[in-house]
Amino acid sequence: EGVNVPHKEVPPLTTFVADDFDHLEVLSHYLVVKDVARVFSQWDKLLPVSGGATGFELYADDNLKQRPGWIATNPTGGSKITFSIDLPPKEKCYVVYLAILRSYKGMGTFNVEVRDYGDDRKKMKPPKRVTTKQDIDGLWKSPISVWSDIQITEDNYPGCTGYCEVEVTTNPIAKGRDGNKVKLLTLSARRCSATKQNT
Repeated sequence: EGVNVPHKEVPPLTTFVADDFDHLEVLSHYLVVKDVARVFSQWDKLLPVSGGATGFELYADDNLKQRPGWIATNPTGGSKITFSIDLPPKEKCYVVYLAILRSYKGMGTFNVEVRDYGDDRKKMKPPKRVTTKQDIDGLWKSPISVWSDIQITEDNYPGCTGYCEVEVTTNPIAKGRDGNKVKLLTLSARRCSATKQNT
């Protein structure tokens, strides 16, 4: 007689990615994706708020002119660009990601500030909270240039609860580097994972 093997409708869960399937659903379901080019089926073009770009320009700097991004190269730093995310405040917590180009030469560092206005879309009051991530580096040792997602806010702290603005500011060129390029590709957000929240 044959051996009865239990039928499984789903593959085994890789626990270093997610604790359970509900957690995996949250981690993989992006509610907003703003991109410089249409990569995903769900797409909004990544554009700054009105008057929100100084020293950043949108263009493709690769040889084939097929990989656009918001790019700043000023060696003195100080280039700024601000994007918005507008999500329903009823969820109370969203995690914000910024995708950048990482490469092995010519790259610079930058800071990101997320200003959370919650349901105050007209910004009648100061932000409810401000989250910063400093000295994000586009340079790495691997001899390739690739898209890299950076998580800006955390699951266990409500860094974005509705309408948020995400401001990127470049730093002066680091000593010994041959360039100060910062290239921004995608801004996205998902719900915070309940399994990672303290409350």
